[in-house]
Amino acid sequence: NANREAFEAAGELLEQGGLSAWDVAEKLYESQPRKRLELLSKVLPTLEFVRGGQVASITVTLDMYVATGTNAEMTDGFVNYPRSVAGVEVAVLFRQLEEGRYKIGFRSKGTVNVAALAQSFGGGGHHNAAGGVVAGSLAEVKQLVYGAIEAAQW
Repeated sequence: NANREAFEAAGELLEQGGLSAWDVAEKLYESQPRKRLELLSKVLPTLEFVRGGQVASITVTLDMYVATGTNAEMTDGFVNYPRSVAGVEVAVLFRQLEEGRYKIGFRSKGTVNVAALAQSFGGGGHHNAAGGVVAGSLAEVKQLVYGAIEAAQW
C-alpha cells in the first residue's frame, strides 16, 4: 500500500543505497511483454462511455486472446485506462471467460460503492475495486451492468 510506512521504508532504502528509484520504476512501468501491448491495442478500441461520460468500459474477448497469443493474466491493470479519463467515476472491464460468461471488474474513484454493485452479481470486493461474473451475451451483460450502475445511488 502507498502509506506512510511504505514511503518511509523506501526512503530508508534510498538513503542506504540499497534501492534505485529508476530500477524500480523501470521494472514496474517499462518492461511489459510485447504481446500485452498487442492485446491492449485490440482492447482500447472497445472503449465506450455511458451515463454522460461518468462511466467508461472496455471489453476483452476470447478472440482477442487468440489473435494476440495472450491470456487473462495480460489484462491486469487494463481497467485503469477507462478509469483514468477525466470525468469518469466508474470504470468497467468486461472480460470474457467463455462463451456466454463474463468477468466484470469495477473500479470507482470513490463516489460509487462498486462492492455493492459486484455483490448484486454474486461477486465482491471493496468500495473502490470489486468484481463479479455475469452470464449472457455481451450485449445482455452490458445492459445488466449498466442498468445496475444507473440504479445505484450516486
